[in-house]
Amino acid sequence: MSAPVAAAPRRTVLSGRGELVLALLLLVLAGVLLHGNLTMDVVGDGGLLGPQGFAWLVMGIATVVAVLLVRAAFAKPAEQRARDHAASADTNWRAVLTTFGGLLAFTALLETVGWLVMATALFATVATGLGNRNLLRSITVGFILASVVQITFSGMLGLALPSGLLGRG
Repeated sequence: MSAPVAAAPRRTVLSGRGELVLALLLLVLAGVLLHGNLTMDVVGDGGLLGPQGFAWLVMGIATVVAVLLVRAAFAKPAEQRARDHAASADTNWRAVLTTFGGLLAFTALLETVGWLVMATALFATVATGLGNRNLLRSITVGFILASVVQITFSGMLGLALPSGLLGRG
């Protein structure tokens, strides 16, 4: 008896071109920033760049990177696409979902819980998702980084980050 032959994986035009997903997400981000900038009510002249300056910069960079990703995806040889498609079966979905869950929780709870706590939790979640198993060290490093950002924004720039639970009293 001969061993059963495995069916060849189905190939599509998008097989091995996972970077197109990232390009699409970047273009969506650029579109949201464009809409936000065009519909923003700016008080006064806004200074040199005004409140829209950083958004225009990020929108431009996101668009350029998305175009470069699309160009690179379609310039990739068939052999490389086949290797990439085979490697995508080895995606560490636990790491992806842990990191995405941390980002989602950060976004949803930032105003309620506050910057210091949520930035610390985000750092620890992403570090854990990427393979770090020392949770105490992740929380400590995350707290230190979040504190430095908090001090920089409030002390040096005069901008308040959400204080959440720590600011109630």
